[in-house]
Amino acid sequence: MARASDVIRIANGEIGYRESGNNWTKYAKEVKALNWAQNQAWCHTFISWLFQKAEASDIAPVTASCAAGVQWFKKQKRYSNTPHVGDIVYYGPGGGTHAELVVEVHSDHIVTIGGNTMGSDKSGNYYNGNGVYRKEVPRRSSRIHGYGHPDYDAESKRPKSPPLLRRGSTGSAVKAWQKTLNGKGYSLDVDGIFGPLTEKATKDFQKKMKIDVDGIVGPITRSKV
Repeated sequence: MARASDVIRIANGEIGYRESGNNWTKYAKEVKALNWAQNQAWCHTFISWLFQKAEASDIAPVTASCAAGVQWFKKQKRYSNTPHVGDIVYYGPGGGTHAELVVEVHSDHIVTIGGNTMGSDKSGNYYNGNGVYRKEVPRRSSRIHGYGHPDYDAESKRPKSPPLLRRGSTGSAVKAWQKTLNGKGYSLDVDGIFGPLTEKATKDFQKKMKIDVDGIVGPITRSKV
């Protein structure tokens, strides 16, 4: 299950990333639904990427548009003027100018991590940059429109996702995957050991399905069965 801490951990790992050229980033490429958004402002594409990496894309909007993000949260009745850790803060008229992830909440300021932004220089210049930064923003800033609240509680109530399988994995889940591959024409021993032959078959299957060939069985690979 995804928690706010999971999304924040992933965001922390991206601090220092810089766009390549004019608004060209890895985020639009890796969020398949947003690949069309290359060379456009990418603050919300970054947000969508974070939730995809946390396997929680259904509790936050998948969009490159901040205005669309605001409307998504409002439709879910999960938008307000009160910040919480793990929220998305929206800036500008209608919330359509910029978006960042809230990682800390204090009495007079919030701490955020955002993409397509710059570090805070206390001048109120909180967006229009070229990278991923962590910064402080006054809670009373007139630039803040409101906060979208991902439903982390709903995520915690879902059945646990199948485990990632890779070379070295063992157990019943591996046996089930080996049976699945055999049903696709492979001839593996169903022994519950993810060894070199199972990895080779997995990579061959991924190649045929035209997805990343990494030998790891995750949600995308399973969806192609």
